[in-house]
Amino acid sequence: MPLKFKNSRSLLLITILSFAVAICMVPVSAAPSTSSLQVSSTPSNALACLDQSYCQATPATFVENANSYHSLTVYQAGYTQSSQTVYAPDAGEITSINVNLVTSPSQTGILNLDSSPSNADIWIDNVYYGATPQTIALNPATHTLILKKAGYFDFTAPISIASGETTNLIETLSPYTQASGYGDLQITTTPLGGAVYVDGNYEGITVGGFNGASSPLYVTQLSPGSYTVSITLANYQTYTTTATVTAGSTYTIQATMVPVTPGPTPITNGVITVESNPAGAYIYLDNVFKGVTPLSLTNVPQGTHIVLLRLTGYEDWQVSKNVPSGGSVDTSGILTPSTSSSSPTALPTKSPIEVVTILSSIGICYAVVMLHKKSK
Repeated sequence: MPLKFKNSRSLLLITILSFAVAICMVPVSAAPSTSSLQVSSTPSNALACLDQSYCQATPATFVENANSYHSLTVYQAGYTQSSQTVYAPDAGEITSINVNLVTSPSQTGILNLDSSPSNADIWIDNVYYGATPQTIALNPATHTLILKKAGYFDFTAPISIASGETTNLIETLSPYTQASGYGDLQITTTPLGGAVYVDGNYEGITVGGFNGASSPLYVTQLSPGSYTVSITLANYQTYTTTATVTAGSTYTIQATMVPVTPGPTPITNGVITVESNPAGAYIYLDNVFKGVTPLSLTNVPQGTHIVLLRLTGYEDWQVSKNVPSGGSVDTSGILTPSTSSSSPTALPTKSPIEVVTILSSIGICYAVVMLHKKSK
């Protein structure tokens, strides 16, 4: 049955109302809504992070919502980190940003360390530094020193390092008592550089002693029993043996490493042991979250990787590490309390077309209402 209208005004009212409904229901045509930020740095291959979450090695390209603000931070070992607010331009446009990094001034102190007797293994903040005597550069702070030698109790003490100053220490080790009940392992490898694991726990690397003299790696204060010892070295087969430790004695291992012969499954992964001061920092390996310090990252592909440490209230810390095939490297980050303010929040935006459409729809709907009132 055909519709009948009282007059032309009613017909006009219906026409305008239909047009307004159609405008309100039809979405804005899909137009490009993102733009690009191209970030380069001098030197290159720095770690560029947008909004403290999306990180790439420079040169890097970030695709973000158009007309929005972001925080850009660029890191490189040996340089002062750079932080700034950047603006993603109109849709489809590209903004190029170059960051010139400034060399960070040296802020280390020197530790001249010896022991009595000498050739004791040195651990500082759970990082192995070889045997005494040693000269070691450290960040200014209070560090934990541990000295280990077969037949002697571990020596543990805090050491204070000041920037630009030299600290001289000669520490005396105490021999085991008859009632101690401890035994030890003494490990050497040919060639040097083997990473030693006892029951799966990393214990250090076999290195040369003072002036090139032979210096074994000691694993001390062990309860009597059997221990599985594994030694890995790039391009050599893994050496594995069982050591039987008895109280008051030292079990000696002299491992001759055998070169790897070509085979179908060569070792291509290694281990990165990550520490931080303070502990509890988030660990990012090549921008992928891996856990919280302290932690050993296993099955890390051979090659260069970026380790980033992040902890609330502290500046981010990052370093580049080269992981050898079948080997292990240590990373220890000293985190600096943050003095910078929080980054600005990205501002929400509306495109001009979207704003005009909304205002037009409101105006048309208002006109419909007014005409309807007049028609009554």
